[in-house]
Amino acid sequence: MALLGAALLPASTESAVGATFGPGDYMESTEQACTLNFVFDGTGPRAGKVYVGTAAHCVNRVGEPISTDAFPNIGAVVLIGNADVTAQDYALIEVRSDLHGAVRASVRGYPQYPTGYTVSNETRIGERIQASGYGLGFDLTQPTREKRIGVLTYDNAELFEFAGAMMWGDSGGPLVHVPTGKALGIESRVCLGACTDEGPTVEGILAKAAARGYPLQLRTV
Repeated sequence: MALLGAALLPASTESAVGATFGPGDYMESTEQACTLNFVFDGTGPRAGKVYVGTAAHCVNRVGEPISTDAFPNIGAVVLIGNADVTAQDYALIEVRSDLHGAVRASVRGYPQYPTGYTVSNETRIGERIQASGYGLGFDLTQPTREKRIGVLTYDNAELFEFAGAMMWGDSGGPLVHVPTGKALGIESRVCLGACTDEGPTVEGILAKAAARGYPLQLRTV
């Protein structure tokens, strides 16, 4: 059975000087705790804007403030997909302009990722997928947060499935296609039992966001 992967946790009040935030980092909305995914730069009419992603079911409304464990307020939700449809389970947070310098493009623990984003004709079933996140239990140590490897079981332009160890709180987190170092997608549905995790692809998120007036490009390392 596939389940939504958010966790209900108390809000953070911690702040830090000189810290960064980006893919694989902890995040909180007003009611839930999840994981940030990739960094996106606005293009065209959105040029100069910076966004970080999470899952739609991790947020509640446009305008909602979002925090991390190091920053009480990184910005606000500006775009929400559809939490009830896996391929549309994405949301964008516009980063405050005074925090643009704190945004980190690389996946936490992996300065070499992402190098771009995958398209479905360059991936193969059985290839390794790097997962990062703050799932319950996995959040307790750096290795379990950052060094989980799964296996790709299916993908197309909008949706992927993979077999790996994930838990509530990992939702929204980044998944990287290890053979290429490219961003594959984001965690949406956590699998408990005889099933696979699922989520929207970065390829699909970019297309859907552009169709809604948010032309973006993935920030790479």
